[in-house]
Amino acid sequence: MFVPALVICACTSTNQENISTSRPASSLVPTPFPLPTPTAYRSVCGLERSVCSCAPGDQGICSEALPQNVIRPLRLPRIASGDPCPTSAGHPVDTKGFGGIALGPGAAEPLIAARGDPLHGVAQLDPTSTATNTGTWFYFKTLWFTQPSYNGPVLVRGARIDGKGRVAFGEGPVIGNLIIPPGSTINEYEDGYRTAPGGTYVDAPGCYAWQVDGVDFSYEIVFKAIQG
Repeated sequence: MFVPALVICACTSTNQENISTSRPASSLVPTPFPLPTPTAYRSVCGLERSVCSCAPGDQGICSEALPQNVIRPLRLPRIASGDPCPTSAGHPVDTKGFGGIALGPGAAEPLIAARGDPLHGVAQLDPTSTATNTGTWFYFKTLWFTQPSYNGPVLVRGARIDGKGRVAFGEGPVIGNLIIPPGSTINEYEDGYRTAPGGTYVDAPGCYAWQVDGVDFSYEIVFKAIQG
């Protein structure tokens, strides 16, 4: 197993994919819990400061929003409480900037930087909980990344699938969905991998799923969060 090496760099790129949209800047992704879920990139970057940045007056991507065709209906699986969690298989990843075990079959995947059994989709929650005005959260570190062949936007949403439960993202539980805008990210590597460092935050141990949507893909990743 590779040991996760979350090396952070500040990189720039001129290969930005400009995607125009008529979706209003105030639009939100529908979610069943009171966390901010903006789709306008300027608002997104204000909450995801390790992913992207929009200075006052910046135009281009900062004046746009997530395309409507990426915001697909949620279709997360459901299982009964107590049933086995149908976790997604992990696989080794080894790049110039990071390495470890990632889950998923496609253009955007999470590297699981946590104890447990990532090869079988099991992540151990950090024993220290975080209390916010939206409740108490448990978390494990994740590094979302996109394949070099994909330079477009990504939307990640999640929920518990064996009962009621929320998922949050960010360097803290600050946003109800993770968005990677098109083009370069703050932490991007020479070999073309764009990254979104941070954590996955959940209410409690259980079986959860992410839905990952891009311009030309959509799939689910199931993971089990266990007590630390």
